[in-house]
Amino acid sequence: MAATEFIENDDLIVARATAAGAGAVAIVRIDGNGAGELTRQLFRPRAGRGPVERPRRMVFGQWVEPVGGEVLDEGLCAFFAGPNSYTGNDLAEFYCHGGPVPSRRLIEAALAGGARMAEPGEFTRRAFLNGRMDLAQAEAVADIVAAQTDEAARLARAQLCGALSGRIGRLIDQLVNVAAEIEARIDFPEEDIGEADHDRLASAMDEAALEIDGLLATGRRGRLLREGARVALVGPPNAGKSSLLNALARRERAIVTPHPGTTRDVIECTIDLMGLPVTLIDTAGLRDSSDPVERIGIERARGEVASADVVILVQDLTDPNRGEWTDESIVDRTPDLVAMNKVDAIECGMRSAECGVENSSFITHHSSFISAVRGDGLPELERALHEKLLAGSGGGDANLAVNLRQAGQLSSAAAALGQARASFAAGAASELVMVDLREGLESLGAILGRDTGEAILNQIFSTFCLGK
Repeated sequence: MAATEFIENDDLIVARATAAGAGAVAIVRIDGNGAGELTRQLFRPRAGRGPVERPRRMVFGQWVEPVGGEVLDEGLCAFFAGPNSYTGNDLAEFYCHGGPVPSRRLIEAALAGGARMAEPGEFTRRAFLNGRMDLAQAEAVADIVAAQTDEAARLARAQLCGALSGRIGRLIDQLVNVAAEIEARIDFPEEDIGEADHDRLASAMDEAALEIDGLLATGRRGRLLREGARVALVGPPNAGKSSLLNALARRERAIVTPHPGTTRDVIECTIDLMGLPVTLIDTAGLRDSSDPVERIGIERARGEVASADVVILVQDLTDPNRGEWTDESIVDRTPDLVAMNKVDAIECGMRSAECGVENSSFITHHSSFISAVRGDGLPELERALHEKLLAGSGGGDANLAVNLRQAGQLSSAAAALGQARASFAAGAASELVMVDLREGLESLGAILGRDTGEAILNQIFSTFCLGK
């Protein structure tokens, strides 16, 4: 069966719920119709009643072959009767020793007892189909698993708890109310509904548009938290790029020597920058070189500059030729930030005028004066980098971070709502306004996996009591 094909929502499935490999404990999960009976076949409690008879409690015992009764392992078992389980079905979890053999043998025993292997994501899919969570919450499960920083995990937990779902749900309700008032006068002209409050409906659409814009503003934060950012450290040889990478990473990741050209290839290191996963890229010093190996490294450095989210130009304050550097030196891309390094070597503090570089083309308001060796100015550089990465994601809710799919649906909803609002203001036929309103509602509903098709009709009858 292909990974995207699911036969039923409640047939008997089994899979390991913990990551593959050795560990102290592994969890094997069985879900679907017959999970209770199969649990009785596979699990023998050490004393008293079994987990099926004592749902939602841990029971200690042994796992045995369904045929023959050979003992496979011992540990804990818990049973959750549907609909009060993760998936909404009957579900059992076996906590066995974490080596690959115990969990494999337990899965084989479950397969022999009539279960099939679960497809990737099938347990969470069942939770969605059974109404245990909506689509945005299901996506949050994957975000929690993949989170690389505490901040990413925090936002994923908020989404799992319904932070985004609540906002989208309220948006849908607001626009359904607007659509119901317009649609009622189209479908039931014979009813004495009265004139619509044009200003109130227009205001409601404007409020919804602002709310959508606020949610869209969290998209860049979401991309950074989920995918991370790539930050290239570039500059002339011996400017201190490798020392800066080590200082930001708080460990010796790159080799540092006093000899120019030490770094000849791209070196990467991922750090947690105030909650954002950032991959720092140490590159070969950019200069003319006859060394074929160094030239390859320089070309790779130029490639990293082209694709990086942020470029930090590292400049050596002690280099008398530093003023020869121009923006064109780094492949037609102006650096996003400039790190003026080695203030410890000249002891001139943080004032560029005292360093004799006030007229250099690379001195900008984005410059930081640092010592990669001593640590001077590093907190300021980190804050500047954090602000630069989040530039363009201002506004919106700091506790939300929509993903690419959700942002796409929000953009579609914004476009449709904008067209509906313009048509409404121009006095266009209500039928035309409704076409765009329905399209916007469908896009919002797709974020949660909700069908909004019947919502307008239900609201019409519940609000206007048509036919009494």
